[in-house]
Amino acid sequence: MRGRSRRSSLVRYREITHLASSSRGLAIGTAEAVFLLHRREFSEPAATQALEQLLRERIARLPGGVLQLARMVEIDQRAQQPAPRSAVYGFVALCLAVFALERADPFVVQVGSFIPAMVARGELWRLVTANLLHHPLFFPFHMGLNLLCILVIGLMVERVLGSLRVAVVMGVSGLVAMLLSGLVGYPEVIGASGVAAGLAGALLCIELRGSRRLPVGWRIPRRFFIVALLVQATLDLLVPFVAGAAHAGGFLAGYAITRMCVGDSLLSRPAGPVVRTAATGMIMLLLVSLLAASPLARRDGSALERHAVRLIHVDGTSINHANDVAWLLATEVAPSSTRLHAAEALAQRAVERSGRANPDLLDTLAEVLFASGDISGALRVIDEAIALSRGESYFLEQRRRFTGERAVDDRPAPPDRPWGLRPGWQDRDLPLIDPDQPGIVI
Repeated sequence: MRGRSRRSSLVRYREITHLASSSRGLAIGTAEAVFLLHRREFSEPAATQALEQLLRERIARLPGGVLQLARMVEIDQRAQQPAPRSAVYGFVALCLAVFALERADPFVVQVGSFIPAMVARGELWRLVTANLLHHPLFFPFHMGLNLLCILVIGLMVERVLGSLRVAVVMGVSGLVAMLLSGLVGYPEVIGASGVAAGLAGALLCIELRGSRRLPVGWRIPRRFFIVALLVQATLDLLVPFVAGAAHAGGFLAGYAITRMCVGDSLLSRPAGPVVRTAATGMIMLLLVSLLAASPLARRDGSALERHAVRLIHVDGTSINHANDVAWLLATEVAPSSTRLHAAEALAQRAVERSGRANPDLLDTLAEVLFASGDISGALRVIDEAIALSRGESYFLEQRRRFTGERAVDDRPAPPDRPWGLRPGWQDRDLPLIDPDQPGIVI
């Protein structure tokens, strides 16, 4: 008998948990493996059904065989039930919607990414929203791989556990993934890989703990799956920008939550009050987190100001983040002395950490000084940018704004690409992210 397991070609009748004929052949499930007898191995197409019937008759003659067949009937009925999909499809749709927002406004990534230092300062929504974000520079690899895993594995898990239990698994896995990322010291994390890892843990738990009650068509090749998990764990250790701790945390959380509820779900019982309460809590936490992040994502002036103050008191945030918030405070919200003071502090931090070697960062500082009324300071800084850029027209036009030769609200169109991304510029420029900070991990 050839099949998905190489442990043995001998299957005892009492070990068979389920039988199912299909267009491919006859599938035989045991507690530890699944075997498939391909239709091409039989001389007649109807031979698979005949063999299934013979096996059932032989099992019926065993001590306890009638009970064994009754369990198979229950499994057959379970296999015919419509598969729930709302939890997995809903999460995937939400990730796609958030990514569309990212494409329209890259600042969304800074609003929602998991930054432990900012979470400690009160931006708790990041524990949730970071699970919905994906790195735009790695599109479609980052988002595509995560969502593909969530779809393939998640739908397998959801048809066993049901939508409410899967909502709990995904929610807890995402939270634990981010918390463990913070504990190991990642400076910034985004991505749904912690959720995907949680679903993988759930699927392994289902296979190990509930295989006797699963339809054979719902089973996975156990050894192959475990090998794949070990390969993924090895990659997590070797690839520096992969959040291995997030994957480990999500996986362990998914396994643990599934272990707590796998028994009653495999018996097709409706979700109890504890599961319903937990699922409702996860959904409410998601909604509250999105609402809490929305003012900052909309560039509300008060939200930006509060965010800027938090940034000022946090060491180790990226230069880009400080620079972007300073620019928004100076150009996109109603100016005030407190907002401009915060913007100047952030812009000065970005400029100093770059060694005053990037004209884009100098331009932000000049813009803030100009908005604050410090014309001489703005001219001095923009002259530094002009010298570094060797007379880039954008910076020259900015200087004309500052001197009054150009209208105050007539800001020139920025260069096509930031100077930090131009070929050869890195040879002369310090990186936009601090050398001792590895940046976003995914």
